[in-house]
Amino acid sequence: MKRKNLIFVSALLASQSMMAQTPYMNENYMPTDLIGSARYVGMGGALGALGADLSAASSNPAALGLYRRSDAALSFSVLTQQEKPDLNADMTHLSFDQMGFVVSIPVMAKSVRYVNFGVNYQKRANFNQSFIADNGALNGLSQTQQMADILNHTQYSTPLADLMYNSCLVNPEYIRDNQGNVQVDQEGNPLYDSYNALASDRNNYDRTTEGGIAGYDFNLSMNIKDRVYLGFTLGVNDVDYYSYSTYREFGTISDGQGNSYSDFENYSLYNTQHVSGYGINVKLGGIFRPIGNSPFRIGLAVETPTFYHLESYSSYSIDSPMMEDENYDIYINQDRNGKFIYTNYLPDVDLANLHMKITTPWKFRVSLGHTIGTYLAIGAEYEYADYSKTKQGYEDWDYDYWGYGYSRGTTHDRDMDALHKSTLRGSHSFKFGMELNLTDNVAFRAGYNYYSRMFKEEATLDQTGPSPAFGYQTTTDYLNKNDVNIFTAGLGYHGKHFYADMAYKCRIQSGDFYAFDDTYITQTSGRLTPVDVNLNTHQVFFTLGYKF
Repeated sequence: MKRKNLIFVSALLASQSMMAQTPYMNENYMPTDLIGSARYVGMGGALGALGADLSAASSNPAALGLYRRSDAALSFSVLTQQEKPDLNADMTHLSFDQMGFVVSIPVMAKSVRYVNFGVNYQKRANFNQSFIADNGALNGLSQTQQMADILNHTQYSTPLADLMYNSCLVNPEYIRDNQGNVQVDQEGNPLYDSYNALASDRNNYDRTTEGGIAGYDFNLSMNIKDRVYLGFTLGVNDVDYYSYSTYREFGTISDGQGNSYSDFENYSLYNTQHVSGYGINVKLGGIFRPIGNSPFRIGLAVETPTFYHLESYSSYSIDSPMMEDENYDIYINQDRNGKFIYTNYLPDVDLANLHMKITTPWKFRVSLGHTIGTYLAIGAEYEYADYSKTKQGYEDWDYDYWGYGYSRGTTHDRDMDALHKSTLRGSHSFKFGMELNLTDNVAFRAGYNYYSRMFKEEATLDQTGPSPAFGYQTTTDYLNKNDVNIFTAGLGYHGKHFYADMAYKCRIQSGDFYAFDDTYITQTSGRLTPVDVNLNTHQVFFTLGYKF
């Protein structure tokens, strides 16, 4: 019996492989969240034109140009997940979110009034999250069918398809017609099928992610005649992502002796993923007061793509109750008491590190700000980013060597770029915020954010494409996240030098979870039903600062 290029894949696993980066992994490096100082969060991050906050440098570098005194601050928060995967799960995490300073130097020249230097650490994304997705509406589908489809329609097997074949979850017998003839593809290769005795009634998926993206901003800004503020920020992102997942399928099965067993665990798939590395970007911004002495301000900012250099690692294993004899006849093994036992456990397969290059899209921002006397400040901000223009590549990678048809020396994955274009889209975000001084020392804040969804509604993770990354894919799940709504409120105390702020954030988002892709199905009925996943979180921020 011959399997297409499975020996090729096994050799790669022993040498150099990767955890495949897809649009659903790359989304992690383009977070849609609100994290920073408590004042910044309390006002919904709408400080792009109002400025004078350390965290505002992440959206508009000119924001630090409004400082006339030096400032130092640090912030932390407590994050909790609204929907727990189980009653005993501890979903509350302490997070260190911001620490930085700005040094304001009065120049008082004819044009330039202040030149400011700032350094600020600010968390860009918090990956601490867990969820469970149970799907009782598989409509007769199975993850193993997708693996059989990959074997039938791709040039090379994937590690997961190979593992399922070795676990007898993909039928080692070929598909035959009514006359017993082996069915073949256009190239004459035999077609495989999933093991039809393992008809799944439901599946269960759980995943826990940890880590985050730490951002470091190095800022230079200036005040020109108290009318124009200009700024430059060099941003460095530090990525540390961990994921642990388990996928199980359950069904009704017969032991061949007239006995059937319901809710039988067909198999379990375990996966561990780790991504680490860094990214660099540049932000340019300006704030302008167009009307004489009016406090009304307009902010403009542009952020270059973030150029990520990442290392990826993955390990995976599978439990399968299937066995096969020398004639490749599959049967279910039982112990002496008739209880099903796992007999074909494959140990973890470690995939060696590979250096990746991910390039995010440009971001464009426009903001408005206005103050009324000394008691009210109002801000608004709009941002646009076309995520379909996300790019992917690999360092020191020669595709032609592996036979993928790429020209020698190519490090750019044009096929994955095409998948980004077909699954991702342009996204709009809006921020609104206000600050009301209740007394000379106490202020109340409130804000709102809206982020439109990053993925197209029809997006899927079709792994039969020609991207080399799919030659090393060890997972099948994907989550189409919906729009994000964030509501914030906060309080602040400001003395002559010392200040303390706190803010509450409610982040509301759901997603359609698919344990595997079903685009291999030609009929319109019997498709996989998605599971609605609740991603809502609550977070309380605290900031301590000192101005001098």
